[in-house]
Amino acid sequence: MLYVIGTGPGNNQFITKEADEILKNVDSIVCYKGYKEFVEHYGKPIHNTGMTKEIDRVKFALEKAKTENIALVSSGDATIYGMASLAYELNNEYNYDVEVKTVAGLSSANMCSSILGAPLNHDFATISLSDLLTPFEIIMKRILCALEGDFVISLYNPLSTKRKEPFLQTMDFIKSYANDREINYIIGIVKNAGRDTEEFKITTINELMDNLEEFMEYIDMKTTLIIGNTNTKIIDSKMITPRGYFNKYIDNK
Repeated sequence: MLYVIGTGPGNNQFITKEADEILKNVDSIVCYKGYKEFVEHYGKPIHNTGMTKEIDRVKFALEKAKTENIALVSSGDATIYGMASLAYELNNEYNYDVEVKTVAGLSSANMCSSILGAPLNHDFATISLSDLLTPFEIIMKRILCALEGDFVISLYNPLSTKRKEPFLQTMDFIKSYANDREINYIIGIVKNAGRDTEEFKITTINELMDNLEEFMEYIDMKTTLIIGNTNTKIIDSKMITPRGYFNKYIDNK
């Protein structure tokens, strides 16, 4: 059996009880090398590989899962930018004939929303700015569609030391879109969500662009941005997107 597990966005208290129990009982664990520190305490043999070795890692897990119970670990939720879909694809393509079970995890978007207040309390879109697997023109089309639909946008993988242009173009596009409509989107920025070094800032698209160099020094691959919609507001220094109860049940009285 292959269990594809999300261990949550940060420290061990954010892993689900189901995932914790499975990790206690599997024969071994397969993961990205950066996640090894979060599963070492289970005392299981760990096979880990680096970035861009995802296919090798998943193939190894599937081969081992023919005769053992294996945990293939992602951070957050394994079905949200994790290894779950690749495990199903490779299992089917190469006829491993392994039973695969995905195990839910707490995603970064959920965690960041709670840290910021409640910005994802209405319809939202989650978009990764990594163009390693998705052409950037498709990413920008998705950003435009989310803005046109007035979705709150959760941006994953915003910026790395080698990959800055997608972030710059995205922020410039959002700024231009906002200015044309006289909107100043509220933006929440959460860094190291769920970890001891967790921190956050709440700003606006205008302030971010006016202080772009400063924000680019702050934002990295362990950062998630949440861009509010036209209804998002600040209440008690927190970022809130109303669900609509006031409009329907209170303002109309």
